[in-house]
Amino acid sequence: MTRNIALLVAGVLGSILIGSGAQAACMVVGDSIGVGIGMALKGVCSTSAKVGISSSAVADRVRAGGHWTVASLGSNDFPRGIHPAQRAQSEMRVRGALASISARAGDRLLLVLPANGARGLVQSWAASNGVRTVSFAPGPDGIHPRNYAVLGREIRGRIGE
Repeated sequence: MTRNIALLVAGVLGSILIGSGAQAACMVVGDSIGVGIGMALKGVCSTSAKVGISSSAVADRVRAGGHWTVASLGSNDFPRGIHPAQRAQSEMRVRGALASISARAGDRLLLVLPANGARGLVQSWAASNGVRTVSFAPGPDGIHPRNYAVLGREIRGRIGE
């Protein structure tokens, strides 16, 4: 009898330990900013990010689950000197990506506001849809964060990690 109880306790503890390591508390998806955030949150979040990808490609990386999704998108969709017609198309694509990300992530979504021309669009969409956001102080290029460690701490505070 005591052996069975010991095995049961060991099994329960083992599944708790395995379960806690099986899924990260959050998943970072995104562009180059997402790559940097992923490095800052290594060990806390899993990361699926790639330098230079569009918002649509970011949306394709989102996975449903009980974890937080931290999404960085929009920085590559509005290059400097974009023409008005191209901007309108980019805005539609970014809105579509935001809707797709939100549908998959649910209420555990944190959007990283881009520092460039997409910021207003992402911020407005997030406010209209009740989605949390986080911003950062841009570095010398005006696009990437000045300090990923600071941004990582801010994100951890927002998602409760």
